Amino acid sequence: MRRKPLNTASRSKLSKYAKPLANLAILLADAGSRLERRFWKKKLFAALAPMLEGRSDTTLMQTLDHLYSTNYRAYDELAFAIENTVESPELGQEEDILLLAAPVLAWSTYNIPSGKIEEATVAEFTALLQKNVLSDHAHLVLTNMLFSPDQLPESYTAAAELARQLGQAAIDRVKVRIDTENLPATQSFLSDVRYLIGAISVPAGQPAFKWQVEAHSNGTLLSKEEVLANWRLTGGQALQKIMPGCLLELMLPNGLYNACREAEKEARAYSVRASAAFLESALDVPTQKIHASVGAFVDRGEIEEYRIGFSVEGNSDIVHGVVWPLIGEEYGNEPDPVYEKDIESEPDNPVIRSKIEALLKEVGIRQIKVLEERFPLEYCEDCGSPLYPNPEGELLHAELPEDSELPNSMHLH
Repeated sequence: MRRKPLNTASRSKLSKYAKPLANLAILLADAGSRLERRFWKKKLFAALAPMLEGRSDTTLMQTLDHLYSTNYRAYDELAFAIENTVESPELGQEEDILLLAAPVLAWSTYNIPSGKIEEATVAEFTALLQKNVLSDHAHLVLTNMLFSPDQLPESYTAAAELARQLGQAAIDRVKVRIDTENLPATQSFLSDVRYLIGAISVPAGQPAFKWQVEAHSNGTLLSKEEVLANWRLTGGQALQKIMPGCLLELMLPNGLYNACREAEKEARAYSVRASAAFLESALDVPTQKIHASVGAFVDRGEIEEYRIGFSVEGNSDIVHGVVWPLIGEEYGNEPDPVYEKDIESEPDNPVIRSKIEALLKEVGIRQIKVLEERFPLEYCEDCGSPLYPNPEGELLHAELPEDSELPNSMHLH
């Protein structure tokens, strides 16, 4: 899966620390056999471990940014290796570790809860995940925290530190408590994602998840779909207790980065559905009278995201908006190294665009305009929220009418 750099590090000459790392990634990408791949992969993982412990995020990001513009396959190999090294620190020869995330999609016209979870609730979630998602070999330690996206580790080294802390706790069979006072505040959105975060330890070489274990009488494996259905049934009931007033959709728990990417993908469609239901209720208008304007927003010579601006029939003011970021393999082919290209010449992504149009029609919105312009990524100078396109192609701040039925505790941006 293609991953885009987490920031836009400098494209200047590679540092003396970044260059060997880039070379290892290139050699791994060019390997011609499994034997050679194993050799270079071992060297790459060995090089990454001390960097993550030494908080060398600048080196990691500079290397990723360089490879992203010069060698796509090597970039992907390095990104995959970093994520794996972060999630599964080597804390001993006898136990394998995985930093686990269990995402929950939620929408509500009130604030979506996040923050500290009571001890008894942590124990309940731990037992449900052990029973419905994890193999009998796995031991899970969950944090006492329901994380919002704002509160997840911001860097690879911060995530690696969390993985080591939780992984050691899982090995030692002790509880871990997060100091919630020092975490960033949670921004309030109509629709968002929440995460249960923990770590699992399993004896080296043993399966971690139920879908890895023969479960049926004929020796076949449980499917991930079956595991997810069981988790949604039992976990959904438990989560509803600490997230009252929210409509929830539980995602498959997995390693941190895979789980977050899958949640980010699903959250886009979930947000569109939530927006349609919310606007119909808050504005007291049928979805047939809601207009959606879809625009492609470009950064560094590529479409970075689509933004959907919602307006009411007969009025071009934007009442609400949804950002649809491109994720992983959804980006175009090789990135153009020329930044200063005319953004209006950037090719569109017809697959994603068609998916957005189909989803809008599915929720009852028929007045849809896909704008031909390519827009720069622009935000409100006062509050930092994205600006959304209206039917005329103007970028506007999303503002609900004053007479809308919006609770005071709810913010749309």
